Amino acid sequence: MENLRFLNEKKEIRGVELLFFLYDDAVKTLLDSEWEEICRYMERFIFTAHLPGLLLPSHDKLIARLCPMVRHFIVHPPIDNIEDQARLLSGWIDRYGASFLVENTQGGLLESLLSKMGAAIGVCLDTGHLLLEGKNPAEFFANYRERIGEIHLHGIDHEQAAIDGKLVDHRRLLGKESWLLELFPLLVDYNGILNMEMFSWEEVETSIKNIPY
Repeated sequence: MENLRFLNEKKEIRGVELLFFLYDDAVKTLLDSEWEEICRYMERFIFTAHLPGLLLPSHDKLIARLCPMVRHFIVHPPIDNIEDQARLLSGWIDRYGASFLVENTQGGLLESLLSKMGAAIGVCLDTGHLLLEGKNPAEFFANYRERIGEIHLHGIDHEQAAIDGKLVDHRRLLGKESWLLELFPLLVDYNGILNMEMFSWEEVETSIKNIPY
């Protein structure tokens, strides 16, 4: 709620992703305590939800709770047990009619899950993951254009990471990156969500000013 209250005054921000990288008793207790206030922002923000890396049948209650609020759920493709995860996702889609997007994380994992799910699941394009693998976000967007419902937009900075010890990706955008200048003309007719996936408001604010609208 601290984040939502802060972002409420930032009119350029129209959506928020609720992060559930973990969903244990502590997270559930926090969600319970803030739930009513979060719901008050349903008309202010478009909500999406990022689910834990390993999906469990016990997450069903979280899906059911969030389903009326969020536009879609972001999932990471599993490293193993792909068929089990695909069955779990298919069951949630059938039960709740929810929209799930699988994010590109490591090469090959996205394709493996898509091969099991078919048209039932969409795609979340993460620019940082692609850049770390030496891949072109514009080419990825062109390949999956009809299936992409959300873009996680962030850059990489190896030099700064060596200095501050933080992640190489999830870095601010300068607006002159060649991959960014190549990607943005393709987004003219894109109607999905553009998520500035960085770890401070200063980086987000700078990036919003720099991206080539």
